[in-house]
Amino acid sequence: MLYILHGDDELSRSEQLLQWKSTLGDATVSGLNSTILDGRGLSLVELRAACDALPFIGDRRMVVVEGFLTRFELSDRSQRRGQAKALSDADTLLVQQLCDYLPRLPASTRLVFLEKRSLHRSNGALRALMGLQGVHVRELRAPEERSLPQWISSRMSLKGGQIEAGAARLLADLVGADTRQLDLELDKLVNYVNARRAVTPEDVNWLVSARQMVDIFDLVDAVGLRQAGRAMSHLHDLLDNGASPMHLIRMLERQLRMLTQTKELTGQGASSAEMMRHLGVKHAFLVDKLSRQAQNFSRGSLIRALSQLACTENAIKTGEIAEPLALDLLVSELCLPQARVPVSD
Repeated sequence: MLYILHGDDELSRSEQLLQWKSTLGDATVSGLNSTILDGRGLSLVELRAACDALPFIGDRRMVVVEGFLTRFELSDRSQRRGQAKALSDADTLLVQQLCDYLPRLPASTRLVFLEKRSLHRSNGALRALMGLQGVHVRELRAPEERSLPQWISSRMSLKGGQIEAGAARLLADLVGADTRQLDLELDKLVNYVNARRAVTPEDVNWLVSARQMVDIFDLVDAVGLRQAGRAMSHLHDLLDNGASPMHLIRMLERQLRMLTQTKELTGQGASSAEMMRHLGVKHAFLVDKLSRQAQNFSRGSLIRALSQLACTENAIKTGEIAEPLALDLLVSELCLPQARVPVSD
């Protein structure tokens, strides 16, 4: 049996894998009966060796192959043009050999192809596999922006809590469609109110917004002062404390845009109260920190940083680079005295 899970909803992918893994037995046995393979350079010989292995003290095993089908994806530009990718002779042979092997896949093995992005219908390998019996394809996409509040409310209900509509919208604005980070924040919020009442916008502002801004301030401070070592230290502290790379990119983008607004408002002579209103900040000390931090950046450097953030996000989403490495390179580049993108101040 082959399952193809593709899409950018990392939380749903992980939960589905955990559910399948739980059917393999207790934790000790399930660990011995599950194998993860890097599909980017995987050969059929390696795949067959993993799939044909007998289960250990059980009757099932699971083989997860990451990134195999992404090898056969077109570039985003070619997809927009509606082009179909012609497989090379080597790729054609590999796909054909895989299709020939799958009917002989042991009944004791559940084979899973896991792709971190949605596969396009032009993917030749996907089309070939979908024509076989016993192949199940499921796309797991992160909720769209307009449906995020409903997703948050439903997820909170699963945790035995409630959240007001305004609080769900605010949380969606702060975190975005990173379902893993949203789930972590909902855990904190439901524990904060002890599931005795609905989470309010004030709870979100206090527990999520203010805390995140304080955390990200330290990182952006180091970037503004070009202190690469300190910036990398703050970055990895945030990652170690559970922040996902895509969430950090979103928070960095939000912070840099607020700094751009702060510089403009300061130039217009806006008062602290006016800046709080325009920036949507509920705490006066955050306006003071934004004003101080904005002095470390020129308008041009902020625009360059936002451009680099967009490039990094796209590289992660298209699978060109692993998330942690992408963030390391991004922060290192932001700390360089000279930016790569020529934008006048």
